[in-house]
Amino acid sequence: MRPFTDHSPKCIAQVNGLPILVNTLINLCESGIEETVIVVGHLKEKIYDMAGASFNGMRISYIESDCYKTTNNIYSLWLAREHLTEDILLLETDVFFERVLLDRMLLYKNCSVAAVARYHPWMSGTVVSLDEDGNIAELVEGHRQGPDFDYSKVLKTINIYLLHHDFLREQFVPRLEASIGAGDVNQYYETVLYETLNTKQHRMKALTCDDIKWYEVDNENDRLAAEYIFSSPNERYEIVSHEYGSYWRYRFADHLYLYNLYFPPEEILSYIKNNASDLLQNYPSGQDKLTTFMSLLLDQPAQRIVVGNGASEIIKIISGRLFNKLIVPVPSFNEYVNASPEGKAVSFALKAPSFELDIDEFASEALHCKADVAVVLSPNNPTSLLVSKPDLLHLAEKLAGQNCLLIVDESFIDFAANREQATLEYEIAEHENLAIIKSMSKAYGICGLRLGYLLSANQKLVTAVKKELPIWNVNGFAEAFLRQLPQYRQEFKESCRKVRNDRDNLYQRLSSIPGMIVYKPEANFVFCRLPDEAMSGPEITHRLFTKYNKYIKPCTGKMFPESDRYLRIASRTTPENDSLVDALVSILTEKTSTV
Repeated sequence: MRPFTDHSPKCIAQVNGLPILVNTLINLCESGIEETVIVVGHLKEKIYDMAGASFNGMRISYIESDCYKTTNNIYSLWLAREHLTEDILLLETDVFFERVLLDRMLLYKNCSVAAVARYHPWMSGTVVSLDEDGNIAELVEGHRQGPDFDYSKVLKTINIYLLHHDFLREQFVPRLEASIGAGDVNQYYETVLYETLNTKQHRMKALTCDDIKWYEVDNENDRLAAEYIFSSPNERYEIVSHEYGSYWRYRFADHLYLYNLYFPPEEILSYIKNNASDLLQNYPSGQDKLTTFMSLLLDQPAQRIVVGNGASEIIKIISGRLFNKLIVPVPSFNEYVNASPEGKAVSFALKAPSFELDIDEFASEALHCKADVAVVLSPNNPTSLLVSKPDLLHLAEKLAGQNCLLIVDESFIDFAANREQATLEYEIAEHENLAIIKSMSKAYGICGLRLGYLLSANQKLVTAVKKELPIWNVNGFAEAFLRQLPQYRQEFKESCRKVRNDRDNLYQRLSSIPGMIVYKPEANFVFCRLPDEAMSGPEITHRLFTKYNKYIKPCTGKMFPESDRYLRIASRTTPENDSLVDALVSILTEKTSTV
């Protein structure tokens, strides 16, 4: 945790203002522990100053390790061996946890116990498997977990143990002495546990703590994660609502961001994982090679394609640098307007309650404001409504006479019921003033890779956009994904079918809520208007998160009247969608009953 540990021991790092060590001592006191022994080394004086000789009436004694720089916790525990004669709690002071963990552990009598929790991919270190009686069947240290280790059947140790005096006297201490005598001073004490448990010479119960808050703090990222976990629901909401992603760290149901949960397939993930070292250490390809890969996927000439670091990179170039005036229907994806210089974007209001685009009025307004680029999202975000292909082709023709480029954003087109009949890909060569922009994050489930593209027969436009790109605008991991993608067309189609099924079920469930106006979706999300008597969209969003740990999108930030009455709900799996609707109904019922 440098630079923090340059001047302080790690155990006094603070989580929401409370040092980790102080949290541990408070929990021990409140659990009835009368004496605590702390093995100290690095900057030990700061620990003395903080904890003292007693803490809230609990006696504290210290054992100093003079060689802490060259030894590990097995040696620290050996230094305290004279205290290993009765039942003890063994804790590491980099774990921030709730007191209830100790309360439950101390209910066990006449046995040893290890605190464990469900394994998550971000975890590392010792894991255990259990037998049918809740005993630890096998303990596997971190260095024994190979690349093919199956984590689906194990639990992570929390590094908090209750060790019974019989176990200490007969098994643990003799093996501990033997290890130190053999010079193994730079090992973890889990080595001793491994030897005793895996040789079946002692049984240890597992206390599963999935419903208890805890976090092991090894670095600054861990400390920030712990602060989130131990924040109040309102504080967590404030943290999340001011971020733009990386929500996987927070473990809530994300019904805000829009992506395909059924793609990419495991084969692509394995390919990237197996080649991660090369992809990380080597330069990726440039634009010419990338457009060749994309042309194989789209079955379009490479000269019509620009590959972007997400569609947002292309949007930034087109909206911000290449055109004088942009017109876009609203509500819509805000990035087209946000990327435009001040005064260079015009909003065309979609009228409630239908939010359908009137092609003739839109073209007329484009002429009136002298727009040289018009943007239409189909399906639209946040309304999830599709603009028909005949209407869009008619619009392209009308705008051609006004020397205006039509950009159709088809980021969600793969979730449309009749995708092949809805896309303009097959008409792109017939219209010089037509371009398609597509974010691949949503449909292909790769938000973290950042891939998108521009497709147009307008060579002047394609050349101008490419000129604005850096030489390496797409990373090697995204390139590897793109190389593999053409082999998985059928898997992709099947994944979109699953998304549509989940979405349609979500639509039906939401439509059954009295007073809710729900728009028939074509994307992977549902747009709806709350009942008149219900609380506002931001209030609903806050309540869903703080009470049910589910996050949705209120449409308050969109530019249309009464936007605070509308929600955009991303579809996940059917069970997750059902859980979301149940929570929403509960909130709406609660509100109605108090009116």
